[in-house]
Amino acid sequence: MSKEREKLISDAVEKAIAGDMDAINNIEDRVVRSKAKAALAKAKRLQKDGSSPDADLSGSDVPTVSNAPSENPNRMFGDRINEKFPGSLDGDLKDTHIQLKPDQWNDIAIWLKTEDDMLFDSLQCITGMDMGEDILEARYNLHSMKYRFAIEIRIAIPKKKAEIPSIEQVWRIGDWFERETYDMYGISFSGHTDLRRILLPDDWEGWPLRKDYEVQETYHGIVVPKVKEGWE
Repeated sequence: MSKEREKLISDAVEKAIAGDMDAINNIEDRVVRSKAKAALAKAKRLQKDGSSPDADLSGSDVPTVSNAPSENPNRMFGDRINEKFPGSLDGDLKDTHIQLKPDQWNDIAIWLKTEDDMLFDSLQCITGMDMGEDILEARYNLHSMKYRFAIEIRIAIPKKKAEIPSIEQVWRIGDWFERETYDMYGISFSGHTDLRRILLPDDWEGWPLRKDYEVQETYHGIVVPKVKEGWE
């Protein structure tokens, strides 16, 4: 963070502690404003705990987005992604998720995991979706264990070119998540070191969770049952 930004945050926090919340609310830059809010919360905690009044109020060691309800993580981090990786957003930002184009996904993932004021170190899930109209989508739920932020990344691709950069080497748990999504939806994760089916046999035909999936009649000469009668 620049010295000018640190001073702006520190001055705004001091004024807010004195009762002038407009000093923070009137900061135009949303990122700086959210840092200032987080720094204010920290300063109030320090006061309550009886810590030194000379503690750093610049917000340099606090997360970018405060926990205030008005600061939606998907919108805030979506803004930051767009600033760092211009053209990476796929449509407008929403409260529910961040929609990205696939091209820069691996670089974005590394940045989200390693940037000091984000640290999205936990990939909690990857799931696929068949959106209809020949569109597939992969959805990633990310969590910061340090700052307790949670966001959802969504990446849509056409069925005829169902390929997304792999993040298996960024979050190692992504290995099995990507393999399962590949197994069920046929989404290929380029760069994955061992992309193969994980639930079905390697020579199974088709992708079972696609809307147009048709179960094969036989598998190695064995009739594939269409109805699960008598299985219970």
